[in-house]
Amino acid sequence: IQIRFVEFSLKHFPFSFERSLFPMNNRDEFTILISADLKIALEKGEDEFAREILSHLHPADIADIVESLEPKMGAKVFSLLDQEKRVDTFEYLDDEVQEHLLEYLPAQVILPVIEEMSSDDRVDLFKSLPEEEQDSLLESLPKEEQEDVKKLASYPEETAGAVMTTEYVAIPAHFQVQEALEFIRKVASQKETIYYLYVVDENHRLQGHVSLRDLVLAHPEEQVSKIMNPNVIAVNVMDDQEEVARIIQKYDFLAIPVVDDDYKMVGIVTHDDIMDVMVSENTEDVHKMGAVSPLEDNYMETPFWTIVQKRVFWLAILFIGEMFTSTALHHFEAVLDKYIMLVFFIPLIISAGGNAGSQSSTLVVRGMALGTITLRDWLHIISRELSLGLSMGFLLGILGLGRAFLLGSSFPIAIIVMLTVLLVVMVGACIGALIPMVLKRVGLDPAISSAPFVASFVDVIGIVLYFLVAKTVLGI
Repeated sequence: IQIRFVEFSLKHFPFSFERSLFPMNNRDEFTILISADLKIALEKGEDEFAREILSHLHPADIADIVESLEPKMGAKVFSLLDQEKRVDTFEYLDDEVQEHLLEYLPAQVILPVIEEMSSDDRVDLFKSLPEEEQDSLLESLPKEEQEDVKKLASYPEETAGAVMTTEYVAIPAHFQVQEALEFIRKVASQKETIYYLYVVDENHRLQGHVSLRDLVLAHPEEQVSKIMNPNVIAVNVMDDQEEVARIIQKYDFLAIPVVDDDYKMVGIVTHDDIMDVMVSENTEDVHKMGAVSPLEDNYMETPFWTIVQKRVFWLAILFIGEMFTSTALHHFEAVLDKYIMLVFFIPLIISAGGNAGSQSSTLVVRGMALGTITLRDWLHIISRELSLGLSMGFLLGILGLGRAFLLGSSFPIAIIVMLTVLLVVMVGACIGALIPMVLKRVGLDPAISSAPFVASFVDVIGIVLYFLVAKTVLGI
């Protein structure tokens, strides 16, 4: 990889930075260095020097720099950008930083940026503002943008309508190819993408799609309806965003059309927007599987007491669940008094079952998220986990048997440990696979069947199985 250097040398600011490909692990250091130089330049009134630096940076890097600075200084840096770069940079910024710019920058600087933002990003900004600021922002926008914001903001969260953009190219089916190309030239600069061109009838119902390549190669007087592909995959405006992401990923689309109940086209969901959705959904699932209510912001920006609230609820539920473990132990107190050696293997037993259950739960939840596992597969999944549990339980049981002998346990105690490990791994694997499917069946998110939840549930079963096997083998 060749690295090009851009050299600056002003009287007070000798400076050198890499213009192109940085290794990713150096980006934070890069941001810190550039931010420091920009801050010094602005404090010394060298705006032209700062503007020159910014002209060589990608909008995403500028966004990182603006976010790293104090709000007032970040606003100053942002104001030095040209209009095109302002729009691109603004869309990379976090909601909180966007709000700071609204506060610190004059209307003549920030309003043109908001007007030129992509419609979906503009709505995201609108939703992030307090209600009184929403009204103020809305009134300052042109009527067309106002209507667009109101329409997109009306769709429920986590639906296709909430993440779509209305900036797409829709070509009337009766257009000739020459007319279509002229139309595209006129509107292309205001649209999100022209790689996918959609064909609609006089009622704006989606009829098909055509590529720009096909239009260029077609005869100028050919009708668009004759060269379009009528087999178009679309999603409903109320479809869940996770399902939209799955379809885009499955068919490797750059964008997918969104239609209403009358099959009228209302927008498109682009690949970059759905990537944000997938990151958000995956983060939410990871939080749930760790027994944490999903955080709205990243960990470092979430207030202390908000994190406490998000975590303590599930901790309390798990704590209550573990109370049943102590209840089960208390129930078999007489057995423990007589065979104290059994106590040494309790952690071994419950961890084996809990870990097996957590593994199964994780695999099934992920399979369901990817669409490779459905509720119809439940019998096959359970039988498969039963076989897997038997195999893994047998191997772990042998290890448990050896460990019992090493501790000087009697033969009956060693057999109890081996049999219980075998059983608890089998049961744990089956329960771990079954719980997500049951949750899905009753309309809940399978991801809440977190590893700690499954482990706590299997702990109780493991204790009961352990002492039932002990009573059977020992003839108590």
